[in-house]
Amino acid sequence: MKKAIRVVVVDDHTIMREGLKKILNEDEQARFEVVATLGHGQAFLDFMKSNTCDVVLMDIQMPHKTGDSTLAICHTLYPQVSMVILSMITNEFMIERAMKNGALGYLAKEADSDEIKRALVTAHDKKIFLNQLVTQERINEYTVGKRSTKLLSNQELIIIRYLAQGWSHEEIGKQLNIAPSTVKKHKEHIMKKTNCTRSTQLFHYAMEMGIIGK
Repeated sequence: MKKAIRVVVVDDHTIMREGLKKILNEDEQARFEVVATLGHGQAFLDFMKSNTCDVVLMDIQMPHKTGDSTLAICHTLYPQVSMVILSMITNEFMIERAMKNGALGYLAKEADSDEIKRALVTAHDKKIFLNQLVTQERINEYTVGKRSTKLLSNQELIIIRYLAQGWSHEEIGKQLNIAPSTVKKHKEHIMKKTNCTRSTQLFHYAMEMGIIGK
């Protein structure tokens, strides 16, 4: 018999923690052992100082220390631990941030018990599980580690560099000898291609892709 996957559940809602613990510990194939249920990211990091686990199933929005910041710390200190996010937030920007911070799985809280179990097993095998939250193309991009800048034209790369540095449409237009309305249209295309909805997201994209310096 294979050794059970040791799971830590991290969520600030007691009913969620206890529900997940029950689901996993009562798995028909006895694949899981919930070794701890904790209310926030800092509690998990404190737990890991003297304990261990195979997989952590974690929410993103929590008090004291969010799952987002906990991911990056855990990925650095405990690279052997596989991390799966279970969250109400399912936009691609947040999913990508989680994956870049080391998560191997991302699920909506609407996921059923079978999906959660599959995600934990997949992450334990060091593979990515995103189910239907994002397209297969995005899954492939996360697998290789980064989105590609090849989806942007040369002019769009120039414009995103200026936009990320806070230049206005008018300033960019004057620099490139094009109308501000043309710059605006380029920006709309860039936002669509990069799945960004806000300027701050575009800034982070430009940093992560190396378009501007960190």
